Amino acid sequence: MGYPPDPIGGGEEGCTSCSLRVSLTMSAPPPPPPLLGKKLPPVSKNKKAPAGGASLQQAISGSSSGTLPTVRAANFFQEKSAYGTGLSNQGATCYMNSLLQTLYLTPECRQLIYAWRRPSESAGTFSIPFQLQRLFARMQFGLVPSVETKDLTRSFGWEEGDSFDQHDVQELMKVLFDALDSTFANTKGKDGDKQQGQDTMSINNLFQGHLEDYITCQTCGQGSRRVDAFTDVPLVVRGMSSVQDALVMFNTPEILDGDNKYSCSTCGSKQDAQKGLRLVDLPPLLTLQLKRFDYDPATWRRVKLNTRMTFPMELGMAPYLATHTEGAHMYDLLSVLIHSGGAMGGHYFAYVHDVLNNQWVKVNDSQVTAITPKDIEAMYGEEEAPGKSAPLSSTNAYMLVYRRRGPSTTTESKLTTATFQIGSEDIPHDVRDEVTKENEDFMKERDEYIKRRDNLSLKVLYGSDSTVININKFQTLSDAVDHAYASLSSSGGDQPFPHARENVRLRGWNSFTQSPGDIYAEEDAKKTLDALHFHSNKQLILETREPGGEFPRPSTKIIIRAVGLDQSNEFLAPVDIVIEKTAPLSQLRTKASESMRLSGPDTCRLFRLILKGGDGAREAEEMDATKNDTSLEQLNIAEGTVIYAEEGAICSAESGIQQRFDSERFMIEIGYNRLDEKTYDNFISVDRRKPLRTLKARIAPVLECPVDTFKLCKNALSKEFKDEDMTIQEAGLFDGCTVHIAKGSPMQKGQLKASFLIHVPTVEPSLPTQGEVTTIPPPTLKPLQSLIISESQTGAELRALLLPYVKESGSSVSDPACLRVREKLGSRMGKILRTNKSLKQNLPNVKDGSELIIQVLDAPEDLQNDDMLLEVVRFRPSALRVADMLSEKAELVVPNASTAPISGLLPLLSQVSRNPQIGPSLVQVTKPMRFMLADPFCLFSLNWEVDTDRTITQSPWYMTDGDIIAYKDGAEPDWPAIVDTDRTITQSPWYMTDGDIIAYKDGA
Repeated sequence: MGYPPDPIGGGEEGCTSCSLRVSLTMSAPPPPPPLLGKKLPPVSKNKKAPAGGASLQQAISGSSSGTLPTVRAANFFQEKSAYGTGLSNQGATCYMNSLLQTLYLTPECRQLIYAWRRPSESAGTFSIPFQLQRLFARMQFGLVPSVETKDLTRSFGWEEGDSFDQHDVQELMKVLFDALDSTFANTKGKDGDKQQGQDTMSINNLFQGHLEDYITCQTCGQGSRRVDAFTDVPLVVRGMSSVQDALVMFNTPEILDGDNKYSCSTCGSKQDAQKGLRLVDLPPLLTLQLKRFDYDPATWRRVKLNTRMTFPMELGMAPYLATHTEGAHMYDLLSVLIHSGGAMGGHYFAYVHDVLNNQWVKVNDSQVTAITPKDIEAMYGEEEAPGKSAPLSSTNAYMLVYRRRGPSTTTESKLTTATFQIGSEDIPHDVRDEVTKENEDFMKERDEYIKRRDNLSLKVLYGSDSTVININKFQTLSDAVDHAYASLSSSGGDQPFPHARENVRLRGWNSFTQSPGDIYAEEDAKKTLDALHFHSNKQLILETREPGGEFPRPSTKIIIRAVGLDQSNEFLAPVDIVIEKTAPLSQLRTKASESMRLSGPDTCRLFRLILKGGDGAREAEEMDATKNDTSLEQLNIAEGTVIYAEEGAICSAESGIQQRFDSERFMIEIGYNRLDEKTYDNFISVDRRKPLRTLKARIAPVLECPVDTFKLCKNALSKEFKDEDMTIQEAGLFDGCTVHIAKGSPMQKGQLKASFLIHVPTVEPSLPTQGEVTTIPPPTLKPLQSLIISESQTGAELRALLLPYVKESGSSVSDPACLRVREKLGSRMGKILRTNKSLKQNLPNVKDGSELIIQVLDAPEDLQNDDMLLEVVRFRPSALRVADMLSEKAELVVPNASTAPISGLLPLLSQVSRNPQIGPSLVQVTKPMRFMLADPFCLFSLNWEVDTDRTITQSPWYMTDGDIIAYKDGAEPDWPAIVDTDRTITQSPWYMTDGDIIAYKDGA
């Protein structure tokens, strides 16, 4: 696999490029092993990194043009949180953001990153420390509310798709720290001296402690010991109530005894021993990983433990150390990394103590907010309460970071003893200059954005002339008059405007009625346009007066347009009604009835349009008689309002106008094909509230065929709509969609087409009874017939329907009760259709196109609703041939299965075994997965010691018809531990030939 050339080059002490996959490698490296579930993808050699890496402008914009893009989301320009800078989520990088925020808000880490110096200007794009410097500098000194992390992940060697793979934050932390230290060990710090190893420039020095892995013989006290470094302490969650309890458990040794004794070289024999871990020394920053992800052996699944586990704000670690050493061992909680979700995925965020500002904050990707101690306590997890049915909250602490209190020990880096006043002088000058330039560009772009956001474009009319003025919405109405006056004055060329500034004003203009509108009072001149509810594209008129004269007085009359319906329910031409704006509604009724020649005001129904819902649909709302004395002004009926009038009793149920607008609101257009055609170039308009049968009835005349000779489908590949009473909207049809017309008689609601397969055994099976065995015939299935059946048909009715087809297939069966109908689950048989239960009740998963299996029995069967038919197989763990390990496969009827305890199976299985030596007390049972039958060795790992008081339909088995149970003789040993060495290798039980395998071991 190819790797990019060293992008650093030159320089007296060139730093090798860091490439995180997420692992770091030095220049000219051997290919790194896959980490975090992926290999580092090769970088094309024709892609060269720009000198110094991408600029901060490119980093924040995600472009390489060096300029900020002009299109921004509005929240990009919002004020930066007072509590810090957020980090953008690239897709699934919340786990990384939580770790980066923790490192940034830890003064020791931030100062360490700032102290590093890149060896040359070319060390940029693929340098992890440099990208961290830039990221931290932008977070501390930048003005944007949240910053991108793409430059950092690019330095990891990630491509676009890698940002959508979620990994474990603990794993990323270890790999990132190793990557940083690999670079620190070969470059200079800001003091300019060459750093050696991990003497000073080491992030692992801050997080790494040491523990001892030991085994001690309990007889002689000797054993083995090994000291290892650690960056986190894994703590068990299951069964623990607090971090302190888990630390005690961490230090508790395991006793090696019995078959697991320790082979002591001093004693020369196997002895009881203690095996465990103990903490030797602790780092300045102590990480505790809570093992919330576990394995559930009952379900064979990975699970997350959401149980309550407390952790202190102050943690004394002295009691948990192997021996007391010099130095402080009191720690303060610094960060709580939190996981919200389940075992297969979720979201990470963190609660972090901003040490420099003494403030706890919640960092959740781009959001940074303040929190209280109660918020931290909520991350303990929930207490399991008896009888509580609701699931526990899945949001809880996953990893804790503690910071050592007090003076540093002699083993710590000198960086931890510094006074943390981190200013811009601490970061490299080139990074500082980039952040400064970015802030300048950001403020310039933000000012431009605000200018665009707050700009109003107003059209001002004056006689036959007009102009458009652009003005900030926070300027006053007086400013708008100045702008309009100046614009119209300049448009006249050399001719001066005929009126002085004090003799003009702005007034609203109704573009619908082409008449003057609102008049603004004198006090409105000092109000902002925003306060006066001005908007872009608002139209105004410039009114004038003679010197010393008055502006035109507003008319007290308004023009209202009335519209009616003709006999064919079409709208008539509008009629203008002139009326005083203070007139009551009753006067409008009178004028409307006269203008539209209705019987009189008492039977003149008036409607106006309102917007209904969020889709802009219009609805006609009637103005009832209780508003007759209310003035038009109070009813918000102004100049240019359109009303709709019709004859009828006021507020009666039926209204042609309302029906007309309703039909417009719900009318959609649907395309369809003609029979035997594949093009959908025919269209029909229909009310989406109507049933599908209406749509079919409208299409049938165009097709020139009855509605019962064609089927309506959503598309050519989908099944037909069987419920013709379903509305068009309920069927998922919308404006502009198409439906497919197919030949054939349509099925009715509740009908389905199923394929029936007949089970052909090699031997005639006998009917199983309680505790008796029937040999399961091989799963040979022969197609029988495809039939249209009903969901309401019972087992008895369906068997009677199927009997003639079974006879035609060559069977001699004459009684429908000898037929067993079962659903087909993959290649096996599933639930059985009971005699008196309907298909929908008993087999709800059977749909159109499903396959059902018919078993022919030699005697009538009448399984009760609560009976269950199971497959059973005997497991012989001592069999020397794999083929003999599973035998005596059978069917077993379990009566009253919903209440039958597992213990009730034991006598039945004892009878099934047909071995009097296997009594019920010796029978052991388990529920294997069906695939395990292909590899019987899987059954050794199953739990055979089950709670026999549970019913077979309860956890962990949840059994239904057709499920399988394995049983064995509890007294039967597993594979023989000792072989009869007098036998030849070609005799039983080995029967060996060329190429066979033998395993051997040390018997001691």
